Amino acid sequence: MGNTYAISGLVSKRAEMAGQIEFHQKEIERLRQGLYQIDASIRLFDPSYRIRSIKTKEYRRYSRIFKKGECYRLCLDTLRHAADVLSTTLITEVIMHKKGLEREQQATVTDSVNNSLRFAERRGIVQRVGMDGISIRWQLAD
Repeated sequence: MGNTYAISGLVSKRAEMAGQIEFHQKEIERLRQGLYQIDASIRLFDPSYRIRSIKTKEYRRYSRIFKKGECYRLCLDTLRHAADVLSTTLITEVIMHKKGLEREQQATVTDSVNNSLRFAERRGIVQRVGMDGISIRWQLAD
């Protein structure tokens, strides 16, 4: 009988996840209906238009903590003012301090910092210098 708490918690979690699945399936169906209506409107103007040739746009959910591009700029500013290479963790802490954010938001900020630094790396603005435990060390590119 010692498993009743575990089973109760798992049942509760399962019910929550099933509710989320049902919600998202309804949302998918609503979006699909809207897509069919737009396709029909396109065919109304040009029946020969190849709708399948339309490429999908990537859906991006932006952070509520940062304005668009703000985290990217803060990361670069932090690296510009650093005397040495900085780890992702340290950059995150500096940014959290600048914005006055709470510790509970650290995981979200870390994700945004990682994404911003990887984007800057692809553009050749920053480069990886190594690892600091589990955190990547960064510096501005030469």
